[in-house]
Amino acid sequence: MTFEDLPPRASQIPLTNRRVAADVIDLIIGDADREVGCVAVMVCDSQDRGIQPILLHDVPVGAAIGDLERLLEMLLPLVAARDGSVLIGRGRPRGVAPDDTERAWHQMAIDRCATHGVGLLGYLLATADGVFRLPDPLSAAS
Repeated sequence: MTFEDLPPRASQIPLTNRRVAADVIDLIIGDADREVGCVAVMVCDSQDRGIQPILLHDVPVGAAIGDLERLLEMLLPLVAARDGSVLIGRGRPRGVAPDDTERAWHQMAIDRCATHGVGLLGYLLATADGVFRLPDPLSAAS
């Protein structure tokens, strides 16, 4: 998907739709960002519609978990105050499966969102090989 391919009224589509969520992460995290590593957070409104993307560029594979944790600790109280939600993407050069670092980042995001009462609409891995969703928390998946 490209910005030219967006469906009509794309800003009104909730990011609870997994395909749309993956397309949004694919748009936010470009090829150059995937190559050097990055973290993207799409801030969503109370109806889970994307309102503001945030991209931290040059966050390499194996970066400390604190990089994402510091961002979330600043951002999540603001999102919670508006009953919003977030969609998170992690860009890296290659691969179709999360490694131990990605799993730790994912769990930390689940925990921080739960602590702040913010819905986590998904955590996706974006690489040159595609966009892949990590499993939802067990409470949300059941």
